[in-house]
Amino acid sequence: MNGTIDTENAFTLVKMLLLLFAILFLFIAQVIFLMRKKSKRDECIFTVTREGLNEQSEKIKSIFSKMKIAEKDMESSLLLLEEIVVRLEESANQVVTARVRNFFGKVSLLLSSCGEKYNPIEQAKSNGSETEDHFRDLIFKANAMRLSYKRFFTRNVIIIQAKN
Repeated sequence: MNGTIDTENAFTLVKMLLLLFAILFLFIAQVIFLMRKKSKRDECIFTVTREGLNEQSEKIKSIFSKMKIAEKDMESSLLLLEEIVVRLEESANQVVTARVRNFFGKVSLLLSSCGEKYNPIEQAKSNGSETEDHFRDLIFKANAMRLSYKRFFTRNVIIIQAKN
């Protein structure tokens, strides 16, 4: 038996390696589960309507304050919230759901609505300077780096980065 491993020792070594990988996998899965659980705990979800926009903006502002968002970032996020809700209700007649998400210090405001595809960010980029919504479009253009749009099945989702 010079330099060779008998089958019994090889089998034991394989079993130990498999056990080690299984323990490592379970540990990684538990860490991921706890991270997701923590991020969901920091979420707040509610419906935003044009009529109740002031009240709902105050709720979001208080949530942002608890998350230590800078006043400037808070105000621009709320201004974008207002513009997006107005555009979604005017153009697409869609009910908007807002969700504040804090994922490891990266705070974002997710606005979603069901219906046909409608991207208010693209609409603002494509409008010319002679439109009646010119000043509203400027708000979008000034905060373009903080906005993103995604389409998930039948949902339009606009993401406002409140804090990176």
